[in-house]
Amino acid sequence: MIGNIRLDIFQGPLDLLLTLIERQEIDIQAIPVTEVTAQYLEYLHEVEELDLDWASEFLVLGAELLALKARLLLQRPLKSGPEEEEEGEGEDPARLLAERLIKYRRYREAAAHLGDLAAKGALVFGRPLDQEAVARALAGINPLAGVTPLDLARALARVLARQPVTRKPETRTITRPALTLVGQIRTILRHLHQQEELTLASLLSPRPTRLEVALTFLALLELARRGRITLTQEEAFGSIIVRRLSASDSAAARE
Repeated sequence: MIGNIRLDIFQGPLDLLLTLIERQEIDIQAIPVTEVTAQYLEYLHEVEELDLDWASEFLVLGAELLALKARLLLQRPLKSGPEEEEEGEGEDPARLLAERLIKYRRYREAAAHLGDLAAKGALVFGRPLDQEAVARALAGINPLAGVTPLDLARALARVLARQPVTRKPETRTITRPALTLVGQIRTILRHLHQQEELTLASLLSPRPTRLEVALTFLALLELARRGRITLTQEEAFGSIIVRRLSASDSAAARE
């Protein structure tokens, strides 16, 4: 049987052997670890398809047995890591083995339980929901049974029709001012006729649109090309100064 070992003083599963050692019913000094290992290797050579679960289980239990016997031979616990150093020099190796065996068995039993749940779940098939049966069951208690969206719309219309009309909402038509390049040129000349020097910002409305800014700038460039105005900017990103040229200056600029 897989997992059984045969010794002069014991025959059976390895975890049972460790249990007997834990209960001090078998002297660990009498356990030939090399013979146990030899039987494990013999099994590995003879088996055609290796049972990885049992092989890994044997390695865990065999390593615990070997560590326990080594500690007893050395008459002190082996320090193999920070966790064992915290356990202290005076810990009983058999008790440590028992605690680890308990944890190991809990994990193994939990894994077996989860495997059983998975196997049972694979055999369960849920019944699809019968929409007609649900509708029949709710027909007597659902107040909206048989009501269509069109019915709801008609009911809402009837409710709104019964509401008194207090005041007809006021409607206004807002017209957007039409801006043209010619119109902006005339506006700029009209402002310059009243004031000889202006800034670009003063020619724009408080909240100008992109169209207004673009047309105003193009109008200024056109007037500058005609020699009607001069554009100056004293610093980068500063205000653009617009100055009106006199008739003589305008003629000289065109020449």
